[in-house]
Amino acid sequence: ICKPLSQLVLRKTKGNPLFVLECLRSLVDRDLLRYSFRERRWVWDTDTIGAEDIADNVCKLLSTKMIGLSENTQLALKIASCFGTTLNSTIVETLMLSSVKFSSFQNDLEKAVDDGFMDKDEGLTYRFVHDKVREAAYGLIQEKERNQFHHIIGMHLYDTTQEQKMDSMIFFIADQINHGTIRDPQQRICIAELNHKAAFKAMGNSNFAAAYFYSNASIKLLPKDHWKSHYDLSRNIFLVLGNAAYTDGNPKEAMSALDEILSHGKSLKDKLDAYYLKIALLHARQEPKAAYATCLDVLQQLGETIPATVEPERFVKTVEKIQAKLNEMTDSDWMGMKTMDSPFHYSLMQFYNRVCHLSYFVSPQMSIWFACRLVELSLEHGFCKYSALGIMQYSMVLGGKLIHNVQAAYKVGKMALKLSDRFDAPDLLPGVYMSYYGYIAVHIEPFQSCADMLKRGFEIGLSTSDTQTALFNGIHYIQKSLVSGVNLSVLKKECDYQMRLIDAHSLPMSKMYTSAWQETIAMLIAKEGSSNLTRSDDVSRVSEFSEALIFHGVLQNFWLGHYDRCLYYAEKSSASDIGQLKSIMIIFYGGLSCFHSSRKRSKKHTKLAKQAINVMREKGGESSWNYLNKIHLLEAEIFSATGKKDHAKVSFNAAISAARSSKFIHEQGLACELAALHCLKHGDNEDGSNLLEQALECYTKWGSQVKIDSITKQLEKIAAKAG
Repeated sequence: ICKPLSQLVLRKTKGNPLFVLECLRSLVDRDLLRYSFRERRWVWDTDTIGAEDIADNVCKLLSTKMIGLSENTQLALKIASCFGTTLNSTIVETLMLSSVKFSSFQNDLEKAVDDGFMDKDEGLTYRFVHDKVREAAYGLIQEKERNQFHHIIGMHLYDTTQEQKMDSMIFFIADQINHGTIRDPQQRICIAELNHKAAFKAMGNSNFAAAYFYSNASIKLLPKDHWKSHYDLSRNIFLVLGNAAYTDGNPKEAMSALDEILSHGKSLKDKLDAYYLKIALLHARQEPKAAYATCLDVLQQLGETIPATVEPERFVKTVEKIQAKLNEMTDSDWMGMKTMDSPFHYSLMQFYNRVCHLSYFVSPQMSIWFACRLVELSLEHGFCKYSALGIMQYSMVLGGKLIHNVQAAYKVGKMALKLSDRFDAPDLLPGVYMSYYGYIAVHIEPFQSCADMLKRGFEIGLSTSDTQTALFNGIHYIQKSLVSGVNLSVLKKECDYQMRLIDAHSLPMSKMYTSAWQETIAMLIAKEGSSNLTRSDDVSRVSEFSEALIFHGVLQNFWLGHYDRCLYYAEKSSASDIGQLKSIMIIFYGGLSCFHSSRKRSKKHTKLAKQAINVMREKGGESSWNYLNKIHLLEAEIFSATGKKDHAKVSFNAAISAARSSKFIHEQGLACELAALHCLKHGDNEDGSNLLEQALECYTKWGSQVKIDSITKQLEKIAAKAG
C-alpha cells in the first residue's frame, strides 16, 4: 500500500535517514500526509507531494532545528559549512590551536555527528550528510556577515599554521581570507605572497583557472608603487598570471601581464621568462612573424650575431663537420656528455630552439643555421634538456631536401630521443615527439607506430599545459592515421575533439590545419557539401599553409575520383622535398591520377608518373612496410597502360597482398578497385566483379561511404549488363 509513497520519498531524499525523517514530519505538518480513521490507514496526495520542493522545505526545517542547538555546536556547523561539504582533520586541529574560542571545536563537531547532521570517517574527516544540510548550516550565518566570517577563520588558520604545513592548507586558507578586506599595508603584502604561492601551486596542479584567480587576488593587494617597493614579488606574480591566463585561454590578459614585466623589468635576465612566454603566445595567436622577430631581438640582446639571410648550400660543409663529430660519438658518449651549467648558455638554447621552430613558418632557409647553432652550443658547453629538441631539429635538417640523408637523420633523432629521457623533461617531449615521429621516424618506421607515438605526444602536451604543441602532435597524428587507413569515423571524432580544444584556447594556426582535416575526412566519409579547396584556385592564400592546402586538394579529389582536379593540384605542388610525408603522398596520388585522367596524356603527365615510381622505390628502400604496396600499384598501372596485361595482374595482386600485410585497409581497397578496372577493361567481368566486392569490403571497414557508393554503382552496372 505504501510503496508509491516510499518511492516518492526515496526519490526526493536520496534515502538519507535524516532527510527521510524530516521529510515525513514536513508532510504531516502540512497535512499532505495524514492518518484517515475512516479508511484506517495513512493517506496522501501523490501529485501534490511530487510537485513539492521537499529539499527546500527540509532545509528550512533543518535550519529551525539547528537554531535550537547550543551556541558552540552552531558555531561548529557554521565553520564547517564555510569549507564546503567536507572538513579535514588538519583544519580542525589548527583551528583548535588558534584560539580559546575554538578549543572545543572537535567536541562540538562530535555533537553535530550525534545529532545526525554530519558523518565522520576514521581519518577524522567530517562530512555533512547532505548538501542541503550544509546549506542549512551556512544559512545560520547572516548574509551580510558571511565574508567577514570567512575572513576571520582564514586569518586564524594563517596565524597558526606553521610554514611546513602551509603548503597542504594553502588553498583553504587563501580561499577563506580572500572573502574579506585587508587594510593594514604590511598584512596586505603577506596575503599577496600567500595568494602568489597558492597560484604557483595551482599551476603545478594544472588548475589554471585557480592560478588565474589567486594571481589576480595577489595583484589587488599590491600597493600602487609595487614595482618599486616590491619588485621581485611583482615580477613573480605577473609571470604566473601570464602563464595562467595563457593556459586558461585568456590570451589578451596573458599578453597584458607579460607586457607589465617587460615594461618594468630591471634587466634582460629578469625579462627572459616573460619574453619566452610572449613568443609562445604570439605563435599561438598566429603571429609567427612577430614571434620570430621577438626571438631574434632577444638573441641579439644576449650577444648573438645572426645573419639576415643565408644560402643553404653554404651550410653543407658545416653540417658535414658537425656530422663528423657526431659520428665519432658512441651511445655512452652521448649519455655521458657533460651537463650544461651556464645559465647564460641555457637561455641561448631556449631561444634558439624557439626561433628554429618558428623559422619553418617565417624564414625556412634560416632553420639550417639555427639547427647547426643549437648543436654547436651543445657540443661546446654541454647538454641540457633543450639539447634534445635542438639536436632533433638538426636531425630534421639531415633528413630534409638539402642533405636528405634519412638514415643519418634517423640515427641522430634516436639519440635525441634518448637524451630527452636523460633530462626527464616531460614539458619538451611533445616537441621532441612531433619532430621525430612527425618528420623523421615516419620514413623508416610503420606509419601506425608513428601515429601511436604522436597521439602520446598530444596527450603529454595537454598534461603539461603545452596545448599548442599538443595540437601540432594531434595534426600529425591525424595525417599519419589517415595514410595508415584508420577508420574515418574514429578520425572524425578525434578532429572534433581537437577543434573543441582549439576553440577553447583560441589557437587560429592550429584551427587552419585541423579544419582542413575535418573537411577532408567529412568528404571521404559522406561527401558532405562541397570542398572549399576544390572550388577555389587560390590555394596560396596563406603562404605557409599553401602546400597543406594543395595536399588536401590532391587527397580529396583523388578519393572522390576527380582525377583531372587531382592532377591540377599535384602539378601546382612544389613537392620536391620528399623529406615530408605530404609531398610523398602528393607525388603518389598524382602519379596514379595520370593513368585515369580524362585529359590526353602529356609529357608532363608521363614525367609525373615516372617521378612517382622513382620516389616510391627510393622510399621503399627506407621502409618496405610503408611503400611496397605503392610501388607494386604504380608498376601495375604502368603495365596496364602499356598493354602488358599479365604483368599488370601479377603486380596488382602483389599490391593487394602488400597493403593487406601492412594493414593499409584503404589502399588494399584501392588496389582491388584498380585491379578490377584492369580486368573489366580486358573483358574479364567475373574477376572484375570479385575484385570490386573485395574493394567494397575494404572501404566499408575504412568507413568511406563515398567509396562504398562508388563501388556499389559499378557492381550494379556490371549486373545490369549481365542481366
